[in-house]
Amino acid sequence: MATPPEVPKGGPREKEQPAPKHDPARHAAGEGIEQIIFTMRSATGEVVKVEKVDAGGNHHEVSKEEIAGLVSKNEMSEIEDALDEAFEAGICSLLDPRNEVEERPETEDELALRRELLTLVIGADVRRRLQRRIIQRVVLSRAATR
Repeated sequence: MATPPEVPKGGPREKEQPAPKHDPARHAAGEGIEQIIFTMRSATGEVVKVEKVDAGGNHHEVSKEEIAGLVSKNEMSEIEDALDEAFEAGICSLLDPRNEVEERPETEDELALRRELLTLVIGADVRRRLQRRIIQRVVLSRAATR
């Protein structure tokens, strides 16, 4: 009975080659997995662009509206409230730096009026830009913790 030839130590060995990064077969095995790429300005931490990569490896930029849709209405309300409080505190500190802003519950009408007044003073564009940056940070933070 013949024995198979021995392979000398250190000789050639067969290795399984890893699948290429954008191999559609590789992505098909992980259905339900979505790759999201955040491009950031490193000096400021600002998210410049968000992209999704499909199963074929093609990049698709995510619109600002899609990003905003990734946070719940409750979270969006909390972001708006935090912006209002920050703007109000900034204005109050300029007008009377020694005066403390009093904490008391507000009615819905008072909240709406405060938001309108602050938007007139600060500007709608500044408010939207800050909201977008906060939303991007929330989405990035979620992605980093998963």
